[in-house]
Amino acid sequence: MPTVPSSDRAKQIEAIFLATLELDPGARAAFLDQSCGTDIEMRKEIEALLNSANKSTKDFFEPLGEAKRETVADPQASSGRRGLTPRNVMGLTVGDHVGDYEVIGALGAGGIGEVYKVRHNISHRVEALKVLRAGSPESSERFAREIRVLASLSHPNIAGLHTAFRQGEHLLMVMEFVEGETLDARLRRSGLNLSQSIDYISQVLVALTYAHAQGVIHRDIKPSNIMLTANNRVKLLDFGLALDSFHPGLTAPGWVMGSLHYMSPEQVMAKKVDARSDLYSLGATLYESLTGKVPIDGESQYTIMTGHLQQQPTAPSVVNTNIPAKLSDIVLKALAKNPDDRFQSAEDFLSALRNTGLNTTQLQQFVAVKGAHSSPAMPVVASGVAASGVATPPSSKRVAPAPPVSRSTPTASTAFSPETLVRITRKLAAYIGPIAKIVVQRAASRHSNLQDLYKTLAEEIESPKDRKEFLASQHTRHD
Repeated sequence: MPTVPSSDRAKQIEAIFLATLELDPGARAAFLDQSCGTDIEMRKEIEALLNSANKSTKDFFEPLGEAKRETVADPQASSGRRGLTPRNVMGLTVGDHVGDYEVIGALGAGGIGEVYKVRHNISHRVEALKVLRAGSPESSERFAREIRVLASLSHPNIAGLHTAFRQGEHLLMVMEFVEGETLDARLRRSGLNLSQSIDYISQVLVALTYAHAQGVIHRDIKPSNIMLTANNRVKLLDFGLALDSFHPGLTAPGWVMGSLHYMSPEQVMAKKVDARSDLYSLGATLYESLTGKVPIDGESQYTIMTGHLQQQPTAPSVVNTNIPAKLSDIVLKALAKNPDDRFQSAEDFLSALRNTGLNTTQLQQFVAVKGAHSSPAMPVVASGVAASGVATPPSSKRVAPAPPVSRSTPTASTAFSPETLVRITRKLAAYIGPIAKIVVQRAASRHSNLQDLYKTLAEEIESPKDRKEFLASQHTRHD
């Protein structure tokens, strides 16, 4: 069985990977010949990472920075914030009518489409309308699968599907409109006490107990997919990546799907996942709810991925002394690298939280607010990582602790303003996915002319038509 790379080897792989990204695609093979030599396993791993970076993730990308708050991954996001409008969307405005629905507000936009606040013309019920951007057959099938998955679920802690229909070339989903804020937004706004953290996560576990019993695995549990209503009811959102027993072929082993900071080790390895993967992701969410920090972090996607495989998070009770050791142990059990060492079901996890034995004083202890400079997690929808030769370490093997750090992204000194780079990154991400942030930063450090920068970035886009469209976009602003 392949082993986890040593720290020095991991750093070497990362350095070569990032250096290769800076090169023109045609020059990469020769560079890898020189850099990897006869180390076939290293070359395979780097090529897998490059393959992951270049695969089409545009149907599921989340814009970087604050614009992410308005993406389809967060369909119930509060209005008033401006998001990125992708290509091939309906572009509805307030007052427009779609079927029996009137648009009364915009909730968000992202790589997969748009979400609107609508009112039914007859019942006057306010609902959320999710519109798929006209795109690839695969994205259409995934959207249709989300509709089928939601249609099979009916639970008070899961945002419900009302109906779905087609309008021209667009597929539309009408969902329960949930008014409130996401757990992610709440953690940024104010801290939670232990009672609130346990209550919110417990409600998610109740939802997962039901979903798992129906054969549905969510696969993208994270704070921005957990909505909190005004009366503290939790609603689990976004089953766009859900795996169900009726359509397993869409997500065969070899595909990495999820949000990087919350992905289970088996997701990172592109292995077949089961319900215990959701419990790992929820453990990461509970860790962040208690400490204000993600359990695994790093300066690159590769570092975070290997961190999920190699690094043991610092115990929550060490990060925040208000957290009792018993609760801290529960979190660490959920975050075990080996699925066999985790809670084996959502019911087991829930039972542990309900039997912490905490007194009223302890439950009212406040915990850390999420770091103000944290940046959103980058989703990964890419193939080939399973061939990287990285394996989950055995449960008996000692795992080095990772320092708890807030999520942040380094910035490079360039001739372009941060606003310009953010705008370009958002445009490029629509074509190549979240790796666009790294690509833009490195290309910007080599150019002082905007036209040359666009030409270099366009070479990362596989489709000639999309490449031409991206080059033309330099004369327009979409933010």
